[in-house]
Amino acid sequence: CAAFSVTQEVETEREHRRHANMLHTSRLRFMNSPIFLFFLLLVLTSVNVSVKAQTEQCAEGDETCQAKNVKVVETKIKITNKSKHRADIYWDDGGYGSLIGTVDQRGDSMNINTHTGHYFFITRHGLREGLHDPETDEQYRFFVSKPDLEFVVPESAAPSTEPCQDRFSICKNEAKLGKCSWSPGWMIVHCCKSCDEELDAARLIDPKVRCTRENLNVTEPAWKPGDLNKLFTSWATDEQFSPYDPHVLSSPGGEFGGKSGPWVLTFDNFFTDAEADALIKGGEMMGFQRSTDQGETNASGEMVKMVSQTRTSSNAWCSGQCERLPEVISVTKKIVKVTGIPKKNYESFQILGYQKNQFYRRHHDSSMRDETPSGPRIMTFFLYLSDVEEGGETHFTDLDLSVKPKKGRALVWPSVIDEDPAFWDSRMYHEAKDVIKGEKYAANHWIHLYDYVGPNHWGCTGSFS
Repeated sequence: CAAFSVTQEVETEREHRRHANMLHTSRLRFMNSPIFLFFLLLVLTSVNVSVKAQTEQCAEGDETCQAKNVKVVETKIKITNKSKHRADIYWDDGGYGSLIGTVDQRGDSMNINTHTGHYFFITRHGLREGLHDPETDEQYRFFVSKPDLEFVVPESAAPSTEPCQDRFSICKNEAKLGKCSWSPGWMIVHCCKSCDEELDAARLIDPKVRCTRENLNVTEPAWKPGDLNKLFTSWATDEQFSPYDPHVLSSPGGEFGGKSGPWVLTFDNFFTDAEADALIKGGEMMGFQRSTDQGETNASGEMVKMVSQTRTSSNAWCSGQCERLPEVISVTKKIVKVTGIPKKNYESFQILGYQKNQFYRRHHDSSMRDETPSGPRIMTFFLYLSDVEEGGETHFTDLDLSVKPKKGRALVWPSVIDEDPAFWDSRMYHEAKDVIKGEKYAANHWIHLYDYVGPNHWGCTGSFS
């Protein structure tokens, strides 16, 4: 039996080898056959065509394709600005861009840590107005296709002569989502081409067309001659306001107390600690940033934002989720009730933060005669959200009058004259004194002569935050 078993195993192994040799020989014959070679050529040709098609597709300007076909590595790039315009550099984050930094004109440069596959675009400083190639009218955009690249904004770079532009790659998608009608002012100025069919944006991009009071249906002023004095007199004399603890610091001729001069009044018990804390929280939600001033206005009605040398505070605009906080709503309702001026005339709360040694030098809240649709800021309703150990007073420079911050106190003053509420009162210059010890938080509503919300919605106030 043992001998038979061994013999059987040997025969089985021989049979397996014979079959393996036959199979190997068959494979070699097939691989050398015309059919196999034809099949192999067909596959290789298909792969080559596919790769070639992909390359051609990316060459047509498909930024998504280009970004996907770049190996992502950390790198550093350099952008040099040779144009005559101070420029802001934005990383294209797929939305409205993230500000990276600012480069001065005529040769200033910036090194940026980034990744391959990223895009950057360039705008005039303080605006979202792109810098373009004057020959092609293409906005300057830089693609980081490989490490250690240097990009140059040439001397000829300038804003486009065609005002109706899509400034962002996201514009078409935003228009499809209904943003043109939801936020017409922003979209007309920033996504004009994508909103042209729906809004006639190419015509409305001109603020002289878009921003007339007739077009915006702005009609009735909040104050007529004599109304300013009537309101402040009622605050000083009417018992219904006594729970707010009013104190007159200045009044015409000193008739109602305080110095002889324009009205300045405080309500020393106007809002609660909880309301004050909610406003500070709202500012943190929105994000405090270095305060800016407004400069020149461009052809689309945008005002340039400039970092101020006379103002070192931080501020946040209380819109969106901040404006929906119950305590914020209650404070605004109180202001509407005591002033009798509707909320549509108000700018959103500006929430301010001053740290040690920070200040706001002498300034005025209005201009001589404001012809914009919302008219001048007729009154400032200023709220102190914290006590300050030392410093931080609001000082009226021409009246030699100072008000100390006190949590819960509201300081109110007009910026116009009683006999002509459309004209400024030049005596109302004021400043925020340096904080010497502690920190100062405050908030203010600026109140306009006409509806502010409507013109702001249509991009007619210069602000496009």
